[in-house]
Amino acid sequence: MKEDNAFHTISEVSKKLNLPTHVLRFWEKKFNNLTPRKGIGGRRYYSLKDMEKLKSIKKLLYDQGFTIPGAIKYLREEHQDDSDTEQDNKIQQLLDQAISSLDKAKNIIKSY
Repeated sequence: MKEDNAFHTISEVSKKLNLPTHVLRFWEKKFNNLTPRKGIGGRRYYSLKDMEKLKSIKKLLYDQGFTIPGAIKYLREEHQDDSDTEQDNKIQQLLDQAISSLDKAKNIIKSY
């Protein structure tokens, strides 16, 4: 069994949250603050923080009856003064760039 702070695949998250994987992918496109890490081949890895965001989105949409645009607005206003989120996004972008560079290097090495 994985530790709670470990990264989880999209299928694991789907089972835990009782949501289809296509819904999770769709929400990634709609909610900018939802950015799971992507590994080799684009496989998604969700952190505990990502899973908490998904739980919040699910609650807003399914339990409280928000529309997607309404939920986006609500979450944006709720975290308007949250500079940590902005910093986390910058760090996430840097990590994604580093992973992409490593994937490219791996493919170059494999070709030799």
